[in-house]
Amino acid sequence: MLFEAWDDAMRSICGHFYAVPDRDQRTVEGHFFAQRLCGLDVANFACDVRRVDRTRQGIRLDGHEHLYLLVQVSGSIKIEQKDKRVILLPGDLYLFDSTQPGRLVFDGAQAHCLSLHLPRAASLAEADAACPLRVGEIVNVTKPAARRVHRYIRDATHNGNSNPMARPEHLLQLIQIAFASDDSQSAVNKILSQGSRFELAVREIEFFVTRQELSLSWLAERIGISTRQLERDFQAHQTSFVQLLREQRLKLACNLIELVKRTDHQVSITDIAFASGFRDLSNFNRAFRTRFGVTPREYLQFSRCPVSRDGFSASAFS
Repeated sequence: MLFEAWDDAMRSICGHFYAVPDRDQRTVEGHFFAQRLCGLDVANFACDVRRVDRTRQGIRLDGHEHLYLLVQVSGSIKIEQKDKRVILLPGDLYLFDSTQPGRLVFDGAQAHCLSLHLPRAASLAEADAACPLRVGEIVNVTKPAARRVHRYIRDATHNGNSNPMARPEHLLQLIQIAFASDDSQSAVNKILSQGSRFELAVREIEFFVTRQELSLSWLAERIGISTRQLERDFQAHQTSFVQLLREQRLKLACNLIELVKRTDHQVSITDIAFASGFRDLSNFNRAFRTRFGVTPREYLQFSRCPVSRDGFSASAFS
């Protein structure tokens, strides 16, 4: 795209930042477009410009203050702000303060980055006084919470999922954990309450329900807590990882069967089982019958959703 178009797109999404072209550069190998994640703006951009400047004039012209969470996807960016110089590499996270002059240096090399726009005052106010946010410092994926944030934002923006969590505060809490100056487990538990951890775990199960690597340990790592802590959170809500996963996969199976019934497509029960995350047809049939009192094949013949043994219809899980 033309350099001027890329520069205009950046200002329309991020505010008054100013791109500087590489020598004799007229076009940019890349893109700049906006996405939404949990109600927050995300700038998805790639380029090979010389640099992008945040000047004092640009700061005065902008009416809103943000912390830009930079998620490096590919290539590298040199960042200069508050007399600090760092190099952002793939897998790194960085909080860029919109109230301070700075620059992102590309030196004409191709780089791809995501920028999640966080409300600055709210983000700083929510941070625990004992472990303030590490603004202006690189956090890389060796830290479990940072790895989880990086994967989550990349997955959600890549899949085009505009609202994969029920409420944005879950994502904001994870960012606080990733950038907390105290790396201890006590800091994690202090920031992320049991109720929030449980709700986040449920949303993650819903989002990754068909992934075969989804397990208790895999889920705990994504959230950034221990497996034992996650087990206790499930127990506190009188359930377990296995129960929640089975319930969500049965919900998906019901949705798929409903789609088959509406479209009159010829799809086998085996295909539906596998598409719902089950890998054993007999286990699928047994779990479905236990939950709803009918087999999946019988469900296909119902004119309406069957009622499960606890009184809820299959469509109640939709």
